[in-house]
Amino acid sequence: MRRRIWCWSVIFLLAALTSLICGDISSYKAVSTTAITAAELKEHVRYLASDELEGRGAGTKGAQLTREYIATLFAEWGLRPMGENGSYFQTFTFPGRLRLGEGNHLELILPNGQRRTFIPEQDFLPLALSSNGEVEGEIVFVGYGISAPEKNYDDYANIDVRGKIVLALRGMPANDSKFAQEATFPTKLRVAREKGAKALILVSGPLSPFEDEPVPFWNEPAMRDAGILGVTVKRAFAETLFYLEAVQRQIDENQKPFSFAIDNVYARLKVNLQREQLSDANVVGLIEGSDPKMKNEFVVIGAHYDHVGFSIRGGQKQIFNGADDNASGTSGLLELAQYFAANRERIKRSLLFIAFGAEERGLIGSRHFVDNPTVPLDRVVAMVNMDMIGRLRNDVLFVLGTSSSPIWRDLIADVNSQFNFTLRDSPGVFGASDHFSFYNKDIPVLFFFTGMHENYHRPSDDWDTLNYEGMERIVQMVAAVVERIANMPERPQFQRVPQPAERPAAPVRVSTGIVPDYSWEGEGVKLMGIRPGSPAEKAGLKAGDVIVEVAGKQIRNLYDYMDALNSVEPNKPVTFTILRDGQKIKVSVVPEPMRREAE
Repeated sequence: MRRRIWCWSVIFLLAALTSLICGDISSYKAVSTTAITAAELKEHVRYLASDELEGRGAGTKGAQLTREYIATLFAEWGLRPMGENGSYFQTFTFPGRLRLGEGNHLELILPNGQRRTFIPEQDFLPLALSSNGEVEGEIVFVGYGISAPEKNYDDYANIDVRGKIVLALRGMPANDSKFAQEATFPTKLRVAREKGAKALILVSGPLSPFEDEPVPFWNEPAMRDAGILGVTVKRAFAETLFYLEAVQRQIDENQKPFSFAIDNVYARLKVNLQREQLSDANVVGLIEGSDPKMKNEFVVIGAHYDHVGFSIRGGQKQIFNGADDNASGTSGLLELAQYFAANRERIKRSLLFIAFGAEERGLIGSRHFVDNPTVPLDRVVAMVNMDMIGRLRNDVLFVLGTSSSPIWRDLIADVNSQFNFTLRDSPGVFGASDHFSFYNKDIPVLFFFTGMHENYHRPSDDWDTLNYEGMERIVQMVAAVVERIANMPERPQFQRVPQPAERPAAPVRVSTGIVPDYSWEGEGVKLMGIRPGSPAEKAGLKAGDVIVEVAGKQIRNLYDYMDALNSVEPNKPVTFTILRDGQKIKVSVVPEPMRREAE
């Protein structure tokens, strides 16, 4: 059922610690009981996962409407605003998508003085990892732009590209998969930069399995630029200079490099990429505990409200409504807020309800909260997270993070005796949701989750696919757990736990145990956390460090870091240079062999 969201002008009645949002909320009266029920959970999900909110993408109008919906209900139930300036909203900004700025330019200057200009988007496009800037220089063709002497192939051997603009084919010689890592855009950009080139121009050869079109920007925001200008072009650019097909055929058939300078030809290239800065917010409300002393401690109940938005394919709009991910957890958060608001006398500690924004973009909202808490973080005794609780099957419920406090397993088992779920856990803390931000601040966490499914991050994750009776039981169990935590005489003790095997974005042979901060906009790889017992921890690395060099190689982004790991051996010391509190520090890390899932 589609609902009309009220206008979002908020009037806070400070004396009563409540707020009203103008407009008619009578249509919401179907959700009126203070009990936790399947019917109310369904009504919340039907709105949160409606087409009207367009997938609740972070930084979008749909996310804003979602925040208003949550804040309206917090106000109606009497939760105290705990955001900024007496509101429920804690705002933050984050990098959005790349856009072409003004002045992108590519021009060839031929020996006869003739100039040929190429049109942005039509003839060429900057790569998402390109730096901004303007260069002019001679052109050197470097085959596939691959330098892999250990594999008996090096397009850069015996040719000087320092201060030049290099032109290279996309892909790999004869499409030989042994060069798969070297054929990636990040690696080709890094190699060109390290060889001293000013810029890299990539073209799809006639014998390559790629269309003759500039490569569009990636859907997700790219990380830090590669430190060199980079563009992709149509074949007409290269074919102006030499017979591209014949050159590519010679390289592919002989499996030998064929690189050469292009005499008396110059290129001028300007790249101007602009990254959007988007605004989003957490929604934060408080229910004060009943004990005069214990009310100064807090149990955080959290769920992220954002999803991945929509896409346009073939001219058709596909909305990713995210019913399970995470309208389900958000509806559970709302039901718990309503329930405890009506039963304040049952809790001694205070409950802080947080609907997090931008979780799908790298836990940005929860990380912003723990770095900028609106209550003293040292008084947060636990964080309980709900993410994807809508697909209960065969009564199997995942409760993760139970090793983050020595009391969790017994508490969960005791509470579950009322509900009879078949409980499942997993090694470590499962860092793919907002509880991980709190765990990294030494706060015990629990994470309720019903498992992955075929509709995950697909348009088919819609409201009518959820198990609402199962959700009702899960949220009732969460309520019982929260009540126990809020009333226990002593706060739960925190403990760090071994983390599961890493799942790298690209195949690597070794592991160091770092948890990258994917929202970092600076140069290098910033660490969000460290896996306990890992090589990184043994070397003294810690959250907040920025890796800027590995084994003598400059690290500008995560791709450089993954490339560097591919060149080191397990169980052999490697020198890492890190930035910590503005100071450069060298540490010795002994990478371990990559552990696999079966281990």
